[in-house]
Amino acid sequence: MPTNEVMPLYRLVMAVDKGSEVQLEVRQMTLAQALDSITQQTQVPIHYSVLPEGLVTATCVGANLKYVLECLLNKKADLVVRYPSNPVRTINKNQVAEAWVLGSRLDGYPVNQTNCVARPGEQILLTLKQKHQETEEAEQTEQLLNLAQSKDPAERADAIGSLLAIGRSGDPDIKAALEQALTDQDPMVRAQAISTLAHREGNAATTAIEQAMQDDSVDVRMMAVDGITDDVALLRQAINDSDETIRSLAQTKLEALGQTNNTPK
Repeated sequence: MPTNEVMPLYRLVMAVDKGSEVQLEVRQMTLAQALDSITQQTQVPIHYSVLPEGLVTATCVGANLKYVLECLLNKKADLVVRYPSNPVRTINKNQVAEAWVLGSRLDGYPVNQTNCVARPGEQILLTLKQKHQETEEAEQTEQLLNLAQSKDPAERADAIGSLLAIGRSGDPDIKAALEQALTDQDPMVRAQAISTLAHREGNAATTAIEQAMQDDSVDVRMMAVDGITDDVALLRQAINDSDETIRSLAQTKLEALGQTNNTPK
């Protein structure tokens, strides 16, 4: 006897039409199944642990993966993304390299980077291209720095996140914008700021990470701990956090460094 049951469906299409480059259709799937399918197809790590229960049906079309993911989550969870650290070699500079559904247990993945060395006969052309790219990058940096002052917290967070992929290393204006964003009134902006600062500055961001670990927002503390690479002392401090997922993340990082938690539970 035939039933009216709707079968699960997942379809993700990459198009060339401006504004609708990423097209997602999900039918009767859990969020976890949908996110895992996106990761499998795009190879973009999406970290999560606890997600809203129930089946999802959604059609999401946008210019980039971040927009589509936000549509899929339907404001039921916060999203923080990391953009490629070497955007010159990507087709879409808004391409997402990694994403976190906040409140989840995170487990970072390395981003592969490819360096291209020109042959002598190509050096002049490469130099011209580099100058053009530097000019374009400077313009984009200025736009993002302006957006980082927007009255809209979502725009501020997006701009702060994009500064990871844009701008030369050690740019004082970018660093100043990130440090200012660390005290933003919106927790999503602060979370994106500590994530971007940690990835750009490395060990130089240790003080900022330590301060962010005291933030009232779980999301900010989560991204601060995610930004720790090999500071065992900070990780041991994080395993005493009031949030279980942060403690789990810190413990996972300690184990990856060959450390064990000897502090009392």
